[in-house]
Amino acid sequence: MLEERQYIKDAIYDWVRAVVTDEGRTDEVIWDHGNGPRPPLPFISLEIIGTETPGQPDYSLVEGDPESPLIGKQTIRRFVRRALTMYGFGEEAMDLLETIKASIDKDKYVDLLAEKGLAVSQAFEVTEHPANRSGITTEMAAMFDFHVTYIRVMTDSPGWIETVHIQPKGLPMEEITNQEGADG
Repeated sequence: MLEERQYIKDAIYDWVRAVVTDEGRTDEVIWDHGNGPRPPLPFISLEIIGTETPGQPDYSLVEGDPESPLIGKQTIRRFVRRALTMYGFGEEAMDLLETIKASIDKDKYVDLLAEKGLAVSQAFEVTEHPANRSGITTEMAAMFDFHVTYIRVMTDSPGWIETVHIQPKGLPMEEITNQEGADG
């Protein structure tokens, strides 16, 4: 799932970066906990805060020929919802996050995410969070949570059952073998 997580991060980054650029802004977009230096104000920070897989996975029938040396393949599809938080820092953080939140419904950005197999299914209220930095200055900040949904597709090789030995309850295996030989 490491590749999936990076794919999701790249897709969300591309969407936010596109909105920021289309608005004529130069705010840097980063992921929280990246262990890099803090960018100069203003900037946007993203964070994945949780993953949920509600419901049951959908299993396809195993495709393949049991007589073939190749083992069959099965496709498993699973609905996934990731919860994220977007933070904005700087004097216009609240306005910028409101603009990004509003972009969720614009066809251009819906299509950009859909091409990557994603949809923003829910976005919550943008709230302002001024932060007191070093006890002297107050830094303007804002945030909102949102959910991204997609279908996780996995392929598995479940294998084939080649033989089955049935043993009636209470009889040891050698008695069953002897009975088969006596009849035949």
